[in-house]
Amino acid sequence: MKRNSYLLLFIFLFTTVYSQEQTDSGSPATMNGSLDQQFEYVLQKSNNFQEYKVVKKDFLLLLKKNSIDSSNRFKKELVAIKEQVASHDNEVKILKDTLATTKVELEKLQSAQNNILFLGAPVSKTNYNLIMWGIVAALFLFLFLLFFQMRNAKATAKEAKEASDKIESDFEDYKQKALEKEQKLGRQLQDEINKHKASK
Repeated sequence: MKRNSYLLLFIFLFTTVYSQEQTDSGSPATMNGSLDQQFEYVLQKSNNFQEYKVVKKDFLLLLKKNSIDSSNRFKKELVAIKEQVASHDNEVKILKDTLATTKVELEKLQSAQNNILFLGAPVSKTNYNLIMWGIVAALFLFLFLLFFQMRNAKATAKEAKEASDKIESDFEDYKQKALEKEQKLGRQLQDEINKHKASK
């Protein structure tokens, strides 16, 4: 009985291994999918022994090679992605620098556009307008004061001329009266002299 069971076990193992070799002869050609598919394929083609799986060494070596190739490919892709990210970061930095420079130039242009050189100093247009209108107002005030002073001076000159004319007229009257008085006194004196001579 024991012998029969050994014989039966031997036949079973032999047929399983033989059938496995028959089906696995073309197996490396089917190990072309993704790593997940290759692992599934290896598990399907492996033999069971108690709770373990018996895997052919060729499958393991091929799976190892494919895993290493995939890992290397992923590493290369990762390096390429890192280089691409670094390149993008560099481009972003350049764009930020360009944007900052453009903003500074725009602020300078706006400042130049909003400012006017007044007496060699930059002044905003609003302040420039205030200064100019202040100067215009000061000139109008100065002209008004000048006009008022000229009018007062003209009135004063007119009054002075009238006073001078009156004084001159009064002086002429006084001169005339003094001359007449002098002539009258001269005649009286002559009359007295003549009387005095005649009485002698």
